[in-house]
Amino acid sequence: MPDYPALNMKLKIRKLKIAAVLICAFVAAGSLTYVNNHDHVAVQAKTISDLEDEKAANEAEIKRLQEEMDSIDSDISQAEKDQELLQEKINLQNENIEIVNTKINDINNKIAEKEEKINQLEIDIENKQKDIDIGLEEFKSRLRAMYISGNDSLASALVGATDFYDMLSKIEIISQVSKHDNELVNSLMTQLEQFEEAQTQLDIEKTELNANLAEQEECKKELNAAIIELNNDYQESQDYIDRQQAEIASRQADIDQYEADNNAMDAEIAEINEIARQQAEAAAAAAATSQQSSNEENSNNSYSEDDSENDSSDDSAAGGGDNSGDGEIGGSSGTGSYSGALTWPVPGFYSISSGYGYRWGSLHAGIDIAGGGIHGASIVSAGSGTVTLVKSGCSHDYGKDSSCGCNGGYGNYVMVDHGNGISTLYAHCSAVYVSVGQSVSAGETIASVGSTGWSTGNHCHFEVRVNGSTVDPTGYLY
Repeated sequence: MPDYPALNMKLKIRKLKIAAVLICAFVAAGSLTYVNNHDHVAVQAKTISDLEDEKAANEAEIKRLQEEMDSIDSDISQAEKDQELLQEKINLQNENIEIVNTKINDINNKIAEKEEKINQLEIDIENKQKDIDIGLEEFKSRLRAMYISGNDSLASALVGATDFYDMLSKIEIISQVSKHDNELVNSLMTQLEQFEEAQTQLDIEKTELNANLAEQEECKKELNAAIIELNNDYQESQDYIDRQQAEIASRQADIDQYEADNNAMDAEIAEINEIARQQAEAAAAAAATSQQSSNEENSNNSYSEDDSENDSSDDSAAGGGDNSGDGEIGGSSGTGSYSGALTWPVPGFYSISSGYGYRWGSLHAGIDIAGGGIHGASIVSAGSGTVTLVKSGCSHDYGKDSSCGCNGGYGNYVMVDHGNGISTLYAHCSAVYVSVGQSVSAGETIASVGSTGWSTGNHCHFEVRVNGSTVDPTGYLY
């Protein structure tokens, strides 16, 4: 005859093991990865905790870039003010050049007038010189005639006179002719000297005007050189502004990319949490269905009352249940009893950022439950039981790279005894709401999520202990 109680127990354990495997798979799905194609980091799989860290790094980078943009904006504003001053100087130099050009035009006009007068004087001097030459030639001709005749004019006049009055008349005529010749020559010479003096004065004035013109031309040359230098300074300033504006555009593009990445990660985190929630609910439903089927099979099995009593007696003597981590927690102990799987300790947050096992050379004795906005979320008792240990007083509720020394690195934490050698621990709490000796039921809020103790970010460190030794919690959760 088959051993029905033993067979039913084996079936029950097998189903619970299958349910435990499903639970592990679904809970593991809570740490779905995200592939980031951002140019600034290597492409690799990341957990939600990694994504949150990267988002924080992106926000820090956005802040840094924005500060750089503000600084560049300030530099551009100063450069634009400098450009205004340069433009004012350029305008002033242009006005000075206009003044110099006016002076140069005036001087050129005066030089033209002087040259015209000098040309006219040269013509007048030439004409006077001709008149003088003609008068001298006539005077020389008379002297030559007197010399050839052998007599001077006065002797000829006396000899040829018919009477005394005729002689006086001829002497007067000769005197008048001589006087006229002298006056004519003297007058021409005087005019010639005046013309030459006027020409000399005009030459002096023209020389002075040319010197003034050269001075104005040099001044204009210096002003043009100054304008060229100012225009170069202005162009350099404009080039600097253009480069700085390009830097701002580049940084803005980086900021836009970081923000787009953060938005994508927010959407991915929300999707991961939603998938994890749905899968956790499905796993819980599957575990509940399996448990119900096992209970129904046990209740439908018919075996003798004596055998049932013997089996019950055997379970009590053994201390109760399968405490190996396969998922079954049953039987009783001297301090109470606990039966059934453990409930998820942080409702609404199903991402496991770090699982049970060895990391960094030491055992990570529990699982870390994390997620965006988890700080302050409710931590509930995973099962009914009694609070046996409460440690609080840690105010270092923030991410850190080393332990603050509070309560052995756990920060604020709670331990609950569920009977049958099963206990659970909830660490890094921001606040604790229960006290030692208090009875709690499954799903009752006992603390809130934080980052106290040795914690790099907000999460709940959850442990399951069997007879004082830690085991992988995922084998006990639904």
